[in-house]
Amino acid sequence: MTRYQFQDTERKALEKLNIPLVIYQLIDKRVVTLLVSDGMCKLMGDSRENIAKLFDEDMYRDTHPDDKARVADAALKFALGGDKFDCVYRTLSHIINDYVIIHSHGEHFITEDGTMLSSTIYMVEGMGEDFDNPLTEKLASNFKDMMSKESLIRDNFYDTLTGLPNMSYFLALADAGKQAIIDEGKTPGIVFFDFTGMKYFNEKFGLKEGDNLLSAFGDILRKYFSNENCGRMGSDHFAVFTQMEEIEATLQNIFKDIKRANDGKTLPVHVGIYSMAFEDVPASSACDRAKIVSDKEKGAYLSKYAFYDENTHVVASHYEYVINTFEKAIREGWIQPYYQQIMRSVNGRVCDEEALARWIDPARGIIPPNHFIYVLEDAKLIHKLDLYILECVLRDLEDVVKKGFQIVPVSINLSKYDFELCDIVEEIKKRVEASTISSEMITIEITESVSTLDEEFVSEQIRRFHDAGFKVWMDDFGSGYSSLNMLQKFDFDLIKLDMRFMREFGMSKKNHVIVKELIQMITKLGIDTIVEGVETIEQVKFLREVGCSKMQGFYFAKPIPLDEWYTIYGAKVGNIIEIFEESEYYATVGKINIIEPIVNNDYNWEANEFFGQIPTGVLEIRDDSSYILRYNRNFAKFLMKMGYLDEVDLGNAMIRQKKEPIKEFMEAVDKCNDIDKWVHVENMQDEDYYTSYFIRKIAVNPIHGYKAYEVAILSIAKD
Repeated sequence: MTRYQFQDTERKALEKLNIPLVIYQLIDKRVVTLLVSDGMCKLMGDSRENIAKLFDEDMYRDTHPDDKARVADAALKFALGGDKFDCVYRTLSHIINDYVIIHSHGEHFITEDGTMLSSTIYMVEGMGEDFDNPLTEKLASNFKDMMSKESLIRDNFYDTLTGLPNMSYFLALADAGKQAIIDEGKTPGIVFFDFTGMKYFNEKFGLKEGDNLLSAFGDILRKYFSNENCGRMGSDHFAVFTQMEEIEATLQNIFKDIKRANDGKTLPVHVGIYSMAFEDVPASSACDRAKIVSDKEKGAYLSKYAFYDENTHVVASHYEYVINTFEKAIREGWIQPYYQQIMRSVNGRVCDEEALARWIDPARGIIPPNHFIYVLEDAKLIHKLDLYILECVLRDLEDVVKKGFQIVPVSINLSKYDFELCDIVEEIKKRVEASTISSEMITIEITESVSTLDEEFVSEQIRRFHDAGFKVWMDDFGSGYSSLNMLQKFDFDLIKLDMRFMREFGMSKKNHVIVKELIQMITKLGIDTIVEGVETIEQVKFLREVGCSKMQGFYFAKPIPLDEWYTIYGAKVGNIIEIFEESEYYATVGKINIIEPIVNNDYNWEANEFFGQIPTGVLEIRDDSSYILRYNRNFAKFLMKMGYLDEVDLGNAMIRQKKEPIKEFMEAVDKCNDIDKWVHVENMQDEDYYTSYFIRKIAVNPIHGYKAYEVAILSIAKD
């Protein structure tokens, strides 16, 4: 879709409007700013160009963190064709350095050429917390007078769907009504309600049914609290200010009612409770704290409640610290990539590295990733972190090359929110093209959480990455319910099995079967595999036997910063790094299915036609020796029985055979070099054993000329 162009006279007339107005257009599923009025420039205290740039790149930069997701979801629903946009939220005003409450109202209109545009008006309703600020009138002032002017209130302070006070009015009512509860000898507090699963509910039953459920819940709240003690905070969020005495019994009754609401088409609700007994704070802060509690265990599909306590307060303080310090942490270099090496199973060499974000804070020490990643995702800042890590990786790779060291591809992790917050493909492509590093040296890792996005959209982004020369990996496979579904939907180059498989490795033999079958299934799809969390030699042996392509974990290397990397390799004591020009050779060897070899392209035979595992492996023939590159368990047993291998060698990479192959075997090897198909050898005698097997050449090392051969043994008989 092309960008709509206003006529000059039309644009000038619209831009001169004193009302705060912005006109948008949805282009390729992204909202693009077309026009900004003078009134909007005055409201924001900035130029038209800067406002348009901000809205295009980071529209909700100054929005209160707890409102960002709600506003973004509502805006996207509207942009995709929703009837109207009516949203109240808090945003930081740089003029007064405080949060103000913005009421935005948008509608669609169609131009003469049939283009759908959206116009949105922004009005300041009040301050976020400081009601005494002279720059705005106090919403709670003349409270009783306002209540008597019902029509005015209904038009400006109430949610049109549920009839409950909207967010700004509710917060004013809560602050004004707090003292009345205290005067009764009771403890005031805020209760925050959040439906879980609303997105899937709307997809299943439709938006109309979703509105019916929200309206029904408003009626339930009115049943237990007065209308003016309740508020719709936007989207599927509600709040109540009330006395804390007997609140738990009331919530149990609400949970019972919600199960029967809307003719049974309903959802569970998560509830957070903030009591002013903990600390007397403004209603907006109390509401924020109650919401934090409601967000605990988001995946739990049942109605539940929890209180804000000291532990939650520590977490909330940390949450706020991360958001407030993030930009400075980037500027000061407190956040930096740590690199963990990934080993190729075939040769035991470093074939890739993963860049992991680490926050080394001068005041708080090391902040673990699981303590700041989720915060940045929730605050819609995660794309800034991921692009910053990419910039660091590109800078580090250029430095490594400059110092004369070998480099391997580095993978960077993307969040599903990256795809929602910006054109992440274009942003990554732009940064890589501006560097001296090629796209084949940057790998993209995405988790299964992207399955919650539009399927066609995700497929298109993966295709765009591939077209730009990037490989795309799926991270944390097996950590959620949708992993298998994603395998058939999306075109991944590699699947990384979640580290919990290795954590549970020694607990049950069932784990071994699951991992083996997963690797086998993925290999049959022609996709490489990595298992992360590898920490013992037993795990290494097992993963090599079942055909895992690559391994990652503390057994090989821990994540380290670049300076430490230089120290290790400067001392020539680190893991051997794979020569990049050889990577395709070893990758080809790694893709061979050693669990169920298939030779029916040349013969009417498959391994699964027989009972038991066919002994299968890959040998590398050099001028002076032969090496075992890959093997399944039965192939290893055969080689040990024949004296080519010792038990202690298992688990090692590129095992040199204890003796050279016999003459008849080498003749079969020579035959493979002349024809591009399997060679069938029957009853070859080696000491006291007769063997029949298939053998074929699969790859040639481009640097050394070594040749790799797959061998599948059909029968073994003792003389």
